[in-house]
Amino acid sequence: MKSVLITATDTGVGKTFLSYNLALTLKEMGVNVGYLKPVETEVKDIPADGSLLCSITGQDLKEAVPIRYSLPLSPYAGILEEGKDFSLEFLKEHYIKLLNRYEFLIVEGAGGIAVPIKKNYNYADLAKDWGLSIVIVSRAGLGTINHTYLSYFYAKSRGLNVLGIVMNGFEGRDVSERTNPRIVEELTGIKPVKVPKIEGLVLEGFLRRELVGLIGF
Repeated sequence: MKSVLITATDTGVGKTFLSYNLALTLKEMGVNVGYLKPVETEVKDIPADGSLLCSITGQDLKEAVPIRYSLPLSPYAGILEEGKDFSLEFLKEHYIKLLNRYEFLIVEGAGGIAVPIKKNYNYADLAKDWGLSIVIVSRAGLGTINHTYLSYFYAKSRGLNVLGIVMNGFEGRDVSERTNPRIVEELTGIKPVKVPKIEGLVLEGFLRRELVGLIGF
Protein backbone atom coordinates (compact mmCIF):
# COMPACT_ATOMS: atom_id res chain seq x y z
CA MET A 1 0.00 0.00 0.00
CA LYS A 2 1.37 3.38 -1.02
CA SER A 3 -1.39 5.75 0.07
CA VAL A 4 -4.28 6.23 2.47
CA LEU A 5 -7.26 8.57 2.81
CA ILE A 6 -7.66 10.14 6.24
CA THR A 7 -11.37 10.83 6.56
CA ALA A 8 -13.68 11.48 9.49
CA THR A 9 -17.13 11.49 10.99
CA ASP A 10 -17.32 15.29 10.87
CA THR A 11 -15.30 18.47 10.52
CA GLY A 12 -12.85 19.53 13.20
CA VAL A 13 -12.42 15.98 14.50
CA GLY A 14 -8.65 15.72 14.07
CA LYS A 15 -7.81 14.61 10.52
CA THR A 16 -4.96 17.11 10.20
CA PHE A 17 -3.65 16.25 13.68
CA LEU A 18 -3.59 12.57 12.76
CA SER A 19 -2.05 13.27 9.35
CA TYR A 20 0.66 15.37 11.01
CA ASN A 21 1.60 12.59 13.43
CA LEU A 22 1.61 10.00 10.65
CA ALA A 23 3.81 12.17 8.44
CA LEU A 24 6.18 12.97 11.30
CA THR A 25 6.58 9.33 12.28
CA LEU A 26 7.09 8.12 8.71
CA LYS A 27 9.66 10.88 8.16
CA GLU A 28 11.53 9.79 11.30
CA MET A 29 11.47 6.22 9.94
CA GLY A 30 13.23 7.41 6.79
CA VAL A 31 10.17 7.13 4.53
CA ASN A 32 9.87 9.66 1.71
CA VAL A 33 6.33 10.72 2.64
CA GLY A 34 4.10 13.14 0.77
CA TYR A 35 0.82 14.84 1.61
CA LEU A 36 -2.15 15.78 -0.53
CA LYS A 37 -5.24 17.69 0.51
CA PRO A 38 -7.09 17.79 -2.82
CA VAL A 39 -9.32 20.65 -1.72
CA GLU A 40 -8.83 22.91 1.29
CA THR A 41 -11.49 25.43 2.29
CA GLU A 42 -11.41 28.42 4.64
CA VAL A 43 -8.14 29.56 3.09
CA LYS A 44 -7.66 33.28 3.74
CA ASP A 45 -4.00 33.61 2.83
CA ILE A 46 -2.21 30.28 2.92
CA PRO A 47 -3.85 26.87 3.50
CA ALA A 48 -3.42 26.18 7.22
CA ASP A 49 -3.66 22.37 7.03
CA GLY A 50 -1.40 22.12 4.01
CA SER A 51 1.15 24.52 5.50
CA LEU A 52 1.36 22.48 8.70
CA LEU A 53 1.94 19.22 6.82
CA CYS A 54 4.41 20.76 4.39
CA SER A 55 6.51 21.77 7.40
CA ILE A 56 7.09 18.02 7.82
CA THR A 57 7.20 16.80 4.23
CA GLY A 58 9.06 19.78 2.74
CA GLN A 59 6.61 20.03 -0.15
CA ASP A 60 5.57 23.11 -2.06
CA LEU A 61 2.08 24.25 -1.00
CA LYS A 62 0.82 24.24 -4.57
CA GLU A 63 1.67 20.57 -4.80
CA ALA A 64 0.11 19.64 -1.46
CA VAL A 65 -3.08 21.73 -1.81
CA PRO A 66 -3.96 22.20 -5.49
CA ILE A 67 -7.53 23.50 -5.01
CA ARG A 68 -8.51 26.16 -2.47
CA TYR A 69 -11.61 28.08 -1.41
CA SER A 70 -11.84 30.98 1.01
CA LEU A 71 -15.14 30.16 2.73
CA PRO A 72 -15.53 27.55 5.52
CA LEU A 73 -17.70 25.21 3.45
CA SER A 74 -17.65 21.85 1.74
CA PRO A 75 -15.72 21.83 -1.55
CA TYR A 76 -18.94 21.62 -3.58
CA ALA A 77 -20.45 24.51 -1.62
CA GLY A 78 -17.24 26.44 -2.34
CA ILE A 79 -17.84 25.92 -6.06
CA LEU A 80 -21.42 27.17 -5.73
CA GLU A 81 -20.54 30.19 -3.60
CA GLU A 82 -17.28 31.29 -5.22
CA GLY A 83 -17.94 30.26 -8.81
CA LYS A 84 -14.57 28.52 -9.25
CA ASP A 85 -14.86 25.01 -10.63
CA PHE A 86 -12.14 22.39 -11.10
CA SER A 87 -11.67 19.10 -12.92
CA LEU A 88 -11.82 15.73 -11.20
CA GLU A 89 -9.55 14.44 -13.96
CA PHE A 90 -6.96 17.06 -13.01
CA LEU A 91 -7.13 16.00 -9.35
CA LYS A 92 -6.63 12.33 -10.19
CA GLU A 93 -3.70 13.08 -12.52
CA HIS A 94 -2.15 15.17 -9.75
CA TYR A 95 -2.65 12.31 -7.26
CA ILE A 96 -0.99 9.80 -9.60
CA LYS A 97 1.95 12.16 -10.11
CA LEU A 98 2.49 12.40 -6.35
CA LEU A 99 1.96 8.67 -5.90
CA ASN A 100 4.90 8.11 -8.23
CA ARG A 101 7.00 10.74 -6.46
CA TYR A 102 6.70 9.54 -2.88
CA GLU A 103 7.12 6.23 -1.10
CA PHE A 104 3.90 6.87 0.80
CA LEU A 105 1.20 9.49 0.26
CA ILE A 106 -1.21 10.75 2.93
CA VAL A 107 -4.43 12.06 1.37
CA GLU A 108 -6.60 14.15 3.70
CA GLY A 109 -10.27 14.81 3.08
CA ALA A 110 -12.36 17.83 4.08
CA GLY A 111 -15.06 17.15 6.64
CA GLY A 112 -16.60 13.68 6.68
CA ILE A 113 -16.61 10.83 4.17
CA ALA A 114 -19.96 11.83 2.62
CA VAL A 115 -19.03 15.50 2.16
CA PRO A 116 -19.50 16.47 -1.51
CA ILE A 117 -16.44 17.46 -3.50
CA LYS A 118 -18.56 18.21 -6.55
CA LYS A 119 -22.19 17.59 -7.42
CA ASN A 120 -22.92 13.86 -6.96
CA TYR A 121 -19.30 13.14 -6.05
CA ASN A 122 -18.04 12.82 -2.46
CA TYR A 123 -14.98 11.53 -0.60
CA ALA A 124 -16.21 7.94 -0.73
CA ASP A 125 -16.36 8.29 -4.53
CA LEU A 126 -12.83 9.70 -4.52
CA ALA A 127 -11.52 6.83 -2.38
CA LYS A 128 -13.19 4.34 -4.71
CA ASP A 129 -11.85 6.00 -7.87
CA TRP A 130 -8.33 6.39 -6.52
CA GLY A 131 -8.16 2.94 -4.92
CA LEU A 132 -7.63 4.36 -1.44
CA SER A 133 -8.07 2.47 1.79
CA ILE A 134 -9.31 4.72 4.58
CA VAL A 135 -8.79 5.57 8.23
CA ILE A 136 -11.80 7.10 9.99
CA VAL A 137 -11.18 9.73 12.68
CA SER A 138 -13.97 10.25 15.21
CA ARG A 139 -14.55 12.09 18.45
CA ALA A 140 -14.16 10.44 21.83
CA GLY A 141 -17.23 11.75 23.61
CA LEU A 142 -21.01 11.61 23.59
CA GLY A 143 -22.59 11.19 20.15
CA THR A 144 -19.63 9.44 18.60
CA ILE A 145 -21.22 5.97 18.48
CA ASN A 146 -23.84 7.01 15.94
CA HIS A 147 -21.46 9.14 13.87
CA THR A 148 -18.71 6.52 13.84
CA TYR A 149 -20.95 3.60 13.00
CA LEU A 150 -22.75 5.47 10.21
CA SER A 151 -19.42 6.56 8.67
CA TYR A 152 -18.07 3.00 8.90
CA PHE A 153 -21.27 1.46 7.53
CA TYR A 154 -21.39 3.91 4.62
CA ALA A 155 -17.74 3.22 3.77
CA LYS A 156 -18.31 -0.54 3.80
CA SER A 157 -21.48 -0.19 1.72
CA ARG A 158 -19.35 1.56 -0.92
CA GLY A 159 -16.87 -1.31 -0.91
CA LEU A 160 -14.09 0.64 0.81
CA ASN A 161 -11.37 -0.96 2.91
CA VAL A 162 -11.44 0.54 6.43
CA LEU A 163 -7.96 0.14 7.91
CA GLY A 164 -8.84 1.55 11.29
CA ILE A 165 -10.83 3.91 13.47
CA VAL A 166 -9.08 6.56 15.55
CA MET A 167 -11.11 8.03 18.41
CA ASN A 168 -9.56 11.40 19.15
CA GLY A 169 -9.68 13.75 22.13
CA PHE A 170 -10.10 11.58 25.22
CA GLU A 171 -10.13 13.74 28.36
CA GLY A 172 -11.75 11.47 30.95
CA ARG A 173 -14.43 14.01 31.87
CA ASP A 174 -17.24 12.58 29.72
CA VAL A 175 -18.64 9.38 31.24
CA SER A 176 -19.43 8.05 27.74
CA GLU A 177 -15.70 7.89 26.97
CA ARG A 178 -15.44 4.79 29.16
CA THR A 179 -17.80 2.73 27.01
CA ASN A 180 -17.68 4.36 23.56
CA PRO A 181 -14.60 2.45 22.32
CA ARG A 182 -16.01 -0.91 23.41
CA ILE A 183 -19.37 -0.28 21.74
CA VAL A 184 -17.78 1.01 18.53
CA GLU A 185 -15.65 -2.16 18.43
CA GLU A 186 -18.74 -4.33 18.95
CA LEU A 187 -20.58 -2.54 16.13
CA THR A 188 -17.73 -2.46 13.61
CA GLY A 189 -15.38 -5.29 14.56
CA ILE A 190 -12.53 -2.76 14.68
CA LYS A 191 -10.73 -1.95 17.93
CA PRO A 192 -10.36 1.84 17.91
CA VAL A 193 -7.06 3.57 18.57
CA LYS A 194 -7.70 5.86 21.55
CA VAL A 195 -5.93 9.21 21.31
CA PRO A 196 -5.94 11.62 24.29
CA LYS A 197 -6.43 15.34 24.03
CA ILE A 198 -2.98 16.89 24.30
CA GLU A 199 -1.30 20.26 24.43
CA GLY A 200 0.71 20.74 21.26
CA LEU A 201 0.85 18.53 18.18
CA VAL A 202 3.11 15.54 18.81
CA LEU A 203 1.71 12.35 20.31
CA GLU A 204 3.65 9.94 22.50
CA GLY A 205 5.86 7.55 20.56
CA PHE A 206 3.84 4.41 21.32
CA LEU A 207 0.67 6.05 19.97
CA ARG A 208 2.42 7.21 16.83
CA ARG A 209 3.71 3.69 16.26
CA GLU A 210 0.17 2.39 16.70
CA LEU A 211 -1.07 4.86 14.10
CA VAL A 212 1.54 3.93 11.50
CA GLY A 213 0.73 0.30 12.19
CA LEU A 214 -2.75 0.95 10.81
CA ILE A 215 -1.25 1.74 7.42
CA GLY A 216 1.10 -1.22 7.39
CA PHE A 217 4.39 0.20 8.70
